[in-house]
Amino acid sequence: MRRAYSTLVSVGLAPLLIMGACLVLAISPGLVPAELSGLVRYGPFLLAGLGGAIAWWFNRGRAVFVMLLLLVCYWLLVGNGAGFSPDGMAFLRIATLYVIPANLLILGFTAERGVLNPRGIARMLVLGLQIFVMLMLAGQPDVGLALYRVLDTRFINDGGFLSVMPHPAMILSVVAVILLLIRHKPLETSFAAAIIAITVATVIGPGAIQYGYLAATAVVLAGLAQEAWRMAFVDDLTGLAGRRALGHAMAELGSQYAIAMLDVDHFKKFNDTYGHDVGDIVLKKVARELGRVGGGGKAFRYGGEEFTVVFAGRTAEKVHEPLEALRKRIADNKITVPEKNKTVSVTISVGLSEIDEDVKDPWAVLKRADQKLYEAKQAGRNRISI
Repeated sequence: MRRAYSTLVSVGLAPLLIMGACLVLAISPGLVPAELSGLVRYGPFLLAGLGGAIAWWFNRGRAVFVMLLLLVCYWLLVGNGAGFSPDGMAFLRIATLYVIPANLLILGFTAERGVLNPRGIARMLVLGLQIFVMLMLAGQPDVGLALYRVLDTRFINDGGFLSVMPHPAMILSVVAVILLLIRHKPLETSFAAAIIAITVATVIGPGAIQYGYLAATAVVLAGLAQEAWRMAFVDDLTGLAGRRALGHAMAELGSQYAIAMLDVDHFKKFNDTYGHDVGDIVLKKVARELGRVGGGGKAFRYGGEEFTVVFAGRTAEKVHEPLEALRKRIADNKITVPEKNKTVSVTISVGLSEIDEDVKDPWAVLKRADQKLYEAKQAGRNRISI
């Protein structure tokens, strides 16, 4: 629970701050100096271009698609580059309230496929087709007006804020936001925040649209930055911090710490007997328990079936108890192997070391913990060696 809460906070804090700042500016536009008004107006173009370029660099095709979608929709609404009639512009404003949440919801549940490949190109063609249809309908007064009346449906018209935008679009946005937030991943959370930003700006009024798109492009850019950080520092399989993050943590250790090296016992046998899929389940299970090791420990995936736990400000004596509790929890739980219709036990061996007068370098302490891990293996496994 604590880990899920911290994850939710970490992926949601940046969008909340960005949207909060843009909301304040939308409500009180006088806070923006006249010299910066152009930056606010053209900010979404700049952020969308920057975000699209970064997403392209990291081969994040979904983010490229979203930035292009936001850029084009903002250009249609604010730039009015196509020179449509008032009725045509009204249709475009309504259409974007459906197109944006629908596309972001679909992308949030679509696997990442990159940019310059058949799937990525197909996405761009789909975007182009959507924009072409919107422009065509906006330029056809009769067809566009008829469709506008359908899209502009309101079930209750009380004159309040609930009547500002079409109710089907509002329902679609709410559903998309909830489903995307359930994923609580950086990029998906930013998609949800972008939908919220544009919806809130629509409710506030036409003058807030530029702030809504400014917030939307900014939160997707922030989500992209968090995604890039995750790619660099988080292990995809287990969800634990990876080897690079361990290096940063080791550099920040103070004058007192303990380090544990853990290894899944007989892991090669698991893979050879039950297959790599079951091996991955074992690693995920161990990692899930490591995420709540206690004692102030921070877990990392060191590589393969090896894990590292760093206890900053702790002695080996103080962290022995939470490590022993961890070892017992893992040993007591069973893993079901569906293909074999049986359950198997998983155990770990642990080597524990701490800083002292002889060994003060963190990597030397880790190496000594690794030697202790070897001793635990030699002594029969499923035990802690200090």
